Amino acid sequence: MKAIAKTRPEHGVEIIDVPVPKPGPGELLVKIAACGICGSDLHIYLWELGADRIVSRLPTVIGHEPAGEVVEAGSGVSGFKVGDHVALDPFGPCGQCPSCHSGRFNFCGNPGRLGGAFAEYAIAPTQNAWLVPKSMDMEQAALLEPFATGVHAVEESSLTAGDSAVVEGPGPIGLSVALAARALGVTSIVVTGLAADAERLALARSMGFKTVCASDRDWTDQVRALMPAEGADAVFDAAGFLDSVRHLVKRGGEVIEVGWPARDIPNAEMRALFFHGAKIIPSRVRMPETWRRSIAMVASGAVDLKPMVTHRYDLDHGIEAFELLHKKQGVKALVIPQH
Repeated sequence: MKAIAKTRPEHGVEIIDVPVPKPGPGELLVKIAACGICGSDLHIYLWELGADRIVSRLPTVIGHEPAGEVVEAGSGVSGFKVGDHVALDPFGPCGQCPSCHSGRFNFCGNPGRLGGAFAEYAIAPTQNAWLVPKSMDMEQAALLEPFATGVHAVEESSLTAGDSAVVEGPGPIGLSVALAARALGVTSIVVTGLAADAERLALARSMGFKTVCASDRDWTDQVRALMPAEGADAVFDAAGFLDSVRHLVKRGGEVIEVGWPARDIPNAEMRALFFHGAKIIPSRVRMPETWRRSIAMVASGAVDLKPMVTHRYDLDHGIEAFELLHKKQGVKALVIPQH
């Protein structure tokens, strides 16, 4: 079968031929219907920001935001059968380690790992698989993993109905945070991005969110004008830059770090946040309950993820998607093997 793989420790990926894998005990063979390209996939493509820690051996088939159909189950599998539709999580808690026993499944020390989903078929441990209704569009199912990341970030905050929030970064994770916050009842939501994010900011506006271009000299003033006088209850950093949040968040408010940190935070900025009384909260991946709620929100029609999909590619043209996103064109690109 065809697959997109990282083959060398440098910029780029390649299309290679690999055998269709066989599921082992406790594993599923999933025919991939769609797989989203994540920001971390782009880091792997560019070979930057610790990508070598994610891809420990080469060549490696990449891709970890898929949905598809179960076509074979390994021995000992229960709860899944051939023909089931599933969304897959790259991080599957083991349920046995101290973190899992304490309920912090997102800090599992021995998670099941999913990878290799930019392919016609992929192997998934059962703890990485979530049943979705057959009525759910498979493209929406492939967006459940980033959406659940946004839902978890909102759950990590103290936001309640009627509160206010700023989301820095108009990519799929930032838009997922905004959608989740709105579903919770947060009434004042502003999404920010750079001039290079113009297409993504336009999409955010079409989805009903207010936006501000952070390349404008007075952008923090623009955001504050759309927030309560004291500032936002919470600021979500979905861009990895944690930019000027002390000017946006209210005293004693919350800063939720969702994006992959892309820069060191200057000491002066940290001191300002300290004296501002801001709570800095890291939001790491997802929780089992987050998945259940995310599936329910999408399956019920309460949240529509489809507008985030701007580009679709088959495996033969999947490499084009990486360059597209590197240029900050489009929002969510899907690789659809049978496209």
